[in-house]
Amino acid sequence: MRTYWVLFAAMLIFSSCREQKGDPSELVATDKAFSTMSVEKGLSAAFIFYADDSVVKVRDGNFPIMGKNEMVKAYRARPDSGMTLKWHPLKAEVGRSNDLGYTFGVWELYLKGKDTTMYGNYISIWKKQSDGSWKYVLDAGSNTPKPVH
Repeated sequence: MRTYWVLFAAMLIFSSCREQKGDPSELVATDKAFSTMSVEKGLSAAFIFYADDSVVKVRDGNFPIMGKNEMVKAYRARPDSGMTLKWHPLKAEVGRSNDLGYTFGVWELYLKGKDTTMYGNYISIWKKQSDGSWKYVLDAGSNTPKPVH
């Protein structure tokens, strides 16, 4: 069921971006900086830093995290020192109003203790903040059996 909500939200974003006027390069740079922070400072720090106050984080097999305060509680409650999450966007669009956009891409999660790498894809919906920065308002991902190119 939650997959349908993510797809519905994505369709709304796609439809608002049809007549694309915004430049997605700033959003792509933000998404890449988000990934870099995840590798350098840990995924918890990155996901908290780049989250909008009204964020929704869809998690496979769990209820979504709703709101930045809940995200802080959830991410600080579990250590992420045994894992490295990195990703890169494959596609991005920004709507005409230049305040809403999405990134779609692929991710890799390396689990140090198990010497295992998992792969997947993601979609993040972003909202431009009053200070001009981008924060994600919805993030969801899924596993894939092997890397996606």
